[in-house]
Amino acid sequence: MLARNNSIAAGARLRSARYQSGFSLVEVLVAALLLSIGLIGLARLQALSLGNTQNSFMRSQATALVYDLADRMRSNVPGSNANAYDPASAAITASCRSTTGCTAQQLAANDLAEWNAAINAYLPMGQGWVCLDSTPNDGTSAASPQCDGGGTQFTIKVWWDNNRDGAINMTAANTERLSIRFQL
Repeated sequence: MLARNNSIAAGARLRSARYQSGFSLVEVLVAALLLSIGLIGLARLQALSLGNTQNSFMRSQATALVYDLADRMRSNVPGSNANAYDPASAAITASCRSTTGCTAQQLAANDLAEWNAAINAYLPMGQGWVCLDSTPNDGTSAASPQCDGGGTQFTIKVWWDNNRDGAINMTAANTERLSIRFQL
């Protein structure tokens, strides 16, 4: 009787193995769907990461440019104290790059012209402004820097088009401005 029960059990296992020998097509489709959803999420995460990296790069460029002008102004104290770093007077002066030299006002105008060229080269739609300002975190562009001329500290403001949509956005979610105050 024991031998007969063993043969029945073996036959049941054989039939069971024959009917359950692999995955069904539905299981494969569900697995493929879940995998594709995961890959789409991963692609979205990669795109977001690239955007944040670009934002960080632009902000680093703006910071380096702001500190470059601050250092130029600190090295030309007579020009800074005479308010010669007026963006409207920016002009390249050839004698500033020679041994004959130039005046403090010419050096300031030359510094601003070189600085503006660097802003245009490194930041999309880059604009910059320097002034005495008691409220540094205002202004929407170099056309409207909103410098009040008050205070004892200089403010350098830089704007750029971070998301490359063709406009400088000043909404809370998308600030494309860097403003730094410093004293000589």
